[in-house]
Formats: sequence, structure tokens, C-alpha cells
Amino acid sequence: MRFVSVLKTPLVLDGALHYGGKDELGKSVEKPYVETTAIRAGKVEVRRSGKPAQRFSLDRAPELQALLTAFSALLGGDAATLAQFYRIEAQQDGERFTLTLTPQRADLAKHLAEVVVDGSGAEPHCFAFRQTDGDASVMLLGALASTPLPTPPTAPALAALCRSAAP
Repeated sequence: MRFVSVLKTPLVLDGALHYGGKDELGKSVEKPYVETTAIRAGKVEVRRSGKPAQRFSLDRAPELQALLTAFSALLGGDAATLAQFYRIEAQQDGERFTLTLTPQRADLAKHLAEVVVDGSGAEPHCFAFRQTDGDASVMLLGALASTPLPTPPTAPALAALCRSAAP
């Protein structure tokens, strides 16, 4: 879900993520439009139905670099890499955890204020990205992705859903 200041209501996207190991991440959107994004070897390719593919260097998209780094380091168990890019604050309550990642690099911090990862056990189930301009994105993963959204779907309501999700 994307919260964008110029939109009256949040943009709800339905799709899937694919983690292919370090330096490879894919996202497919099925609704409300069809689009695929693939990140591989420092390159990004975006394909949207009925339009030519867009290709560019990952260096031009610090928010995608932040997403890739966070996913790769978290899912790969690479705390050292995560610590190179982010200041890490961790909270744990039984099996539940929350990691707040604050960018340390100026190029990331220019656009990204923080990433909050909620999960349980060894699995993340929410990634929330807050940009410096106030816009935000929340990704619900796994079983949580099929949970009905709060009404109205606000950023605080989604954060509460992410924090309270059962392990």
C-alpha cells in the first residue's frame, strides 16, 4: 500500500515479491495495473502492460537500493551489511520483533527516513518505508498479505496490524 500526499486515498497494490538471493529482487503487481520490476546485478527493469520496458542503473533509484539491501541482508542473515547501510534499533517481545532501520548513507537518507520491519520467529511479515517527504509504503508479506485491511486503511492502522500479527 502506498500513501502518497497527492492522492486522497492510499494506493492498494496486489502482487508478489521474489527474492532471488543477494542483489536480485523482483516485484510483480497484478492490481490495479500490471507491472513487473526486476533488480539484478545493479540494473533495474520495469515492464508495464502496453508500454516499452524501462531500464536504468540501481544507482539512480536509492529507494530501490534501500529495499534490496534491507531484503538481502535480512533474509540472508547478513547483519554486517545491514549495519553498513542502516542504524539498527531492535525490539523483541517473545517471538515478535520490530527492527527500525535508519539510513546512515547520505544518498539513502536524502529520500528515505526509515524502514520498519515487523515479524515473528525468523520471518518478516511487514516492511514499512517512510520517505523524507512524508510519503510511505507498507508491504504485507506471507499470510499477513491476505488479511483484510483496516478500515480506513491508514499508515498508523497498518503499523498496528503489523505489530500485532500473530506469530
